[in-house]
Amino acid sequence: EKLNRLYSSLSDELSDQLKAPVQYVPVSNYPAAVSAFRTGSLDLVWFGGLTGVQARLQTPGAQVLARRDIDAKFTSVFIANGASGLRPFSKGDQLTNLKGRRLSFGSESSTSGRLMPQYFMSQNGVETKDLAGGAPGFSGSHDATTAVVQSGAYEVGALNEQVWRSNVEDGRVDPNKVSVIWRTPAYV
Repeated sequence: EKLNRLYSSLSDELSDQLKAPVQYVPVSNYPAAVSAFRTGSLDLVWFGGLTGVQARLQTPGAQVLARRDIDAKFTSVFIANGASGLRPFSKGDQLTNLKGRRLSFGSESSTSGRLMPQYFMSQNGVETKDLAGGAPGFSGSHDATTAVVQSGAYEVGALNEQVWRSNVEDGRVDPNKVSVIWRTPAYV
């Protein structure tokens, strides 16, 4: 609902400024956005880092038009359920404490909810095969990652720090049940 309201307003503004009809079209997930862009069903898409690369590789002539200021120094957070016994890490090499834990990423195609957290894990000696069950879970979204960790279904999760902060500010996080244990270094 929030995206429909925001992007419908953006579509109206673009229509006025460009003197051409612009319509906001919601998509269900990252791969659907990449596919719709590749087939020409969508002309302009707000992609994350990973999906932006996928879209440019699959769509000859595709170009990046803009990025937000915050995208130059993006961060992800690892959160843990309090019952896990995990406490905040001061250094990345402490990510080895995740070995044998149940960890959920968001979407498999999310830059901040999977790709970069997994990269930092790997850089610090933790591969996904080292997790409980030999693989991570995928909640589907940043909000869902917060929910599955808070519920205890997963001990640890990784997500976009902006979404985490928004969930905290909106009261959707119980600080007695879940907290940040590590923040990634900034990345573009």
